[in-house]
Amino acid sequence: MAALADINPFSPETIEDPRPFWHAMRMEQPVYQVPGTGYFAVSRYQDALYVLTNEEIFSSKEPPGLQQPPGPEVEAILKQGYPPAHTLLSNDPPSHTRFRALVNKAFSARRVAGMEPHIREIANHLVDGFIGAGRVELVSQFAVGLPLTVIADSLGVSREDMGKFKKWSDDSVAPLGGMISYQRQIECAHSLVEFQHYFAARLEERCLEPRDDLLTDLVNARLARVEPLNVPEMLNILQQLLVAGNETTTNLIASAMMLLLRSPEQMTALVADPSRIPNFVEEALRMESPVSALFRVTLIDTEVGGVKIPAGSRIIVIYGSANRDDAQFPDSHRLELERDNARSHLAFGQGVHFCIGAALARLEGRVAFETLLGRLHNIRFMTERNDFTHTPSFILRGLKQLWLEFDAA
Repeated sequence: MAALADINPFSPETIEDPRPFWHAMRMEQPVYQVPGTGYFAVSRYQDALYVLTNEEIFSSKEPPGLQQPPGPEVEAILKQGYPPAHTLLSNDPPSHTRFRALVNKAFSARRVAGMEPHIREIANHLVDGFIGAGRVELVSQFAVGLPLTVIADSLGVSREDMGKFKKWSDDSVAPLGGMISYQRQIECAHSLVEFQHYFAARLEERCLEPRDDLLTDLVNARLARVEPLNVPEMLNILQQLLVAGNETTTNLIASAMMLLLRSPEQMTALVADPSRIPNFVEEALRMESPVSALFRVTLIDTEVGGVKIPAGSRIIVIYGSANRDDAQFPDSHRLELERDNARSHLAFGQGVHFCIGAALARLEGRVAFETLLGRLHNIRFMTERNDFTHTPSFILRGLKQLWLEFDAA
């Protein structure tokens, strides 16, 4: 294993496979001040949990990624849209509490559970589209389409516009990794403005003609003594729902299949007993966390893991590393269908910012694998077509593609 001092956490090699960096941190400096940045990276489970559950010390009112400062051209483009708003991800109580309360209804356990037949119908329709070929590129032909269709239908917008939604989602997350060119920043700014104008028009329609969908829920969200949402706030929430509602679940499905195929004995056990699929989904979330890291900023002088951290410092909570901490998950590198504490992973965060869509993501993951394993037999890698590379990002982790062969059930 490489020594921590020899690893550049932002090099393309580390971004592609951060596990050696994570391991070196956990072993040498669990709370690590990244040279040249001032960031403090938190790599162990208990330290990460402490940061996530003490929002009075560690604020979320920070940009969620490593975005470069916008240049004049980007700023001019963004002025054509709506002003930014702090709602869910980049906000703190009590303001965050207001938004969370107004949005909770849309993701209630009852509402999510009622979506299962519809999600199963979408999953089977996608499999129908490729099952006759005996092969599939799982990311583009299934993992993208399932959550993207679910969120489009939930929002009550046309499936014909799903290509736009995918582009807007990709362009929302691209700047987070801090690895894009200025020209790409300009493209992403144009995309954000297009997204805002599209959904502002849909929200206006719902004011005049309410429907049974998420957009209407946002327009009509009311609580006693709580201000209703304004348009910039609703647009910010919708942007987060669009990204979190598809990008992360896409990454989960593809990564989970890769993990399963690399553990043939676990694949055999899962096919023999599909009741293990929910815990398998938790293990996949733990081992290949779709969100690798997010940021906090210290509001006061504090200490984490014995390391003193000044007020105003930026903290990187590395979920991916915390979820591979052997002190919390013995033999953390192994996929274990029977792991009894798999569900305690931090892939959905923790505390007041625990992912509002976690129940939906879990449902989509379960239905995806019940459908895939139920209809495709003898699933195997198309070795010559897979390089198992990931979309470059310090924040998100997802395979670019995953080619499979199989026998139809």
